[in-house]
Amino acid sequence: MQFSTVTVLAVLAATASAKRCINATVPVNLPARQAIFNLAVPQTNLEATDFILNMTQQGRNFTDVVLTGYNTTVGTYNIGTQFCMPSNDNNTNPTVQVLTHGIGSTRRKSMGILAQQ
Repeated sequence: MQFSTVTVLAVLAATASAKRCINATVPVNLPARQAIFNLAVPQTNLEATDFILNMTQQGRNFTDVVLTGYNTTVGTYNIGTQFCMPSNDNNTNPTVQVLTHGIGSTRRKSMGILAQQ
């Protein structure tokens, strides 16, 4: 069975339009504890090799050697959210999808976690 591109796009557009969505921004206050290291960024191949040898030496905690302390950064971050409900409500078997985006800041490509109530 062969479908044309137009037919597939029309079906996808109809499916996508059969929902009601709410966009919201949720402010979140978060602290982040960050380690402070007394270590320069390697500039040469020799320095990069020394760094790898220091990090992989058995019986030595190189992280502890170069650690000078910790810094706590506190900030308010705005998390963009979108909640979509199908136009034809299914009260007998409700389903909620929790979608999170990857590294990028766009919500176009989402990874879904399906949860049924």
